[in-house]
Amino acid sequence: MKNIIILVIALISISNITFSQDKIKPDLKTITFLGRVPQKVESNALPDNVLRMLYFRTQPDSNSKIGYMNKEGEILVQPIYNMGSDYYGNNANIIKDSIFGYIDKEGNETLFSQYDETFFYYGDTGIARKNGKYGLIDRSGDSLTTFQYKMIKFFGFNHFTAVTQNKKDHLLDTKGNIIFNDSLIFDIRSHYFESDSSIVYQEKIGGKKLKGLVSLDGRILLKPKYQEIYFINDEDFYLVEREQKWGFINKSGEEVIPLIYEEAGFNVRDDLIPVKKSGKWGFINRKNEVIIPFIYDEAHAFTNGLAFVKKGDKYGCIDRNNKVKIKIKLEKTGYPFFSNNLALFKKGDKYGFRNKRGKVKIPAIYDLAYPFINEMACVELNGKVGYINKKGKEVIPIKYTQLWFESEEMIRFIE
Repeated sequence: MKNIIILVIALISISNITFSQDKIKPDLKTITFLGRVPQKVESNALPDNVLRMLYFRTQPDSNSKIGYMNKEGEILVQPIYNMGSDYYGNNANIIKDSIFGYIDKEGNETLFSQYDETFFYYGDTGIARKNGKYGLIDRSGDSLTTFQYKMIKFFGFNHFTAVTQNKKDHLLDTKGNIIFNDSLIFDIRSHYFESDSSIVYQEKIGGKKLKGLVSLDGRILLKPKYQEIYFINDEDFYLVEREQKWGFINKSGEEVIPLIYEEAGFNVRDDLIPVKKSGKWGFINRKNEVIIPFIYDEAHAFTNGLAFVKKGDKYGCIDRNNKVKIKIKLEKTGYPFFSNNLALFKKGDKYGFRNKRGKVKIPAIYDLAYPFINEMACVELNGKVGYINKKGKEVIPIKYTQLWFESEEMIRFIE
């Protein structure tokens, strides 16, 4: 679990990945390694660097083209694009013959030959590059800022961070106005924004880079004292790390769970938190009371009342009372959680799905499989991919070179 967390953190922390004008072939395995699609909520914590890495990957000119289909497998946009992102609202980013732009769900194109790169997320404000510098544009291609920045990154659905020459960031709104850090006092480090949220900033103190919290109006909420502060899937807690010990603070910067743990999970589910102490994993509640003892070699967040745990080299599921609901004899799948009430399992070199009682619902016949999302799962067999429903029936034939997760009722594909 630690290696996965470290890798995801490393991916998120990459800050200067640029788009490419070359032909593009996005990589399903890279996208699905994270175990979920980017969050589609206002408090999106992974809006920019992960997106750029996942959707912009240089490949030779000979790669097949990308198109779009609906969930019934009907092709709505023909495969003619060198790159295609997910749909965000009614539009998807595309590259066509090295020209960047976007299309709507009917396939109507808007291309920007005047820019070297463009990328829109939700909303009508996008990032563009021109003559080596970045700025903001609207859907018509009109500039909203001067092209003066080394990089611009999404900072949530309605805000952007713009990297200046001294490597500190302005925080911009959708009109390109500077709404925070105009004087570049703060070294902004978070990739998260809500109207009432804190912002992580960094200072070098005693030779160490430490992080604290500042409000949007410039009030210091927490002076820098932690090596890392992570926004997690929780309304109240932030995960913090100092000198390889982990704990939690609240949004006011108060330490609510002391930094006494060797590792901690990034999800608080059912008010239980997986943490590691003295080499073993268990679960605590929000009051730091031990609810499930430290007896496991690995533990994952609860989803819908069950959590995957590991003993030795095998996995199983427990409930909130630490009662084993699925015997600890399963192989690891890479996706230790239930989605649409089914979880992946591996038997030999093949993958299938079990329900919450441990009963096999879809036999292990696939070379590769991914969790169910919106009642559909992407599977691979003999080098081809398709989608199945919860009964194991093919809803999109297993005949495509590559498919992606459904987004806004649309699925990207390569024939």
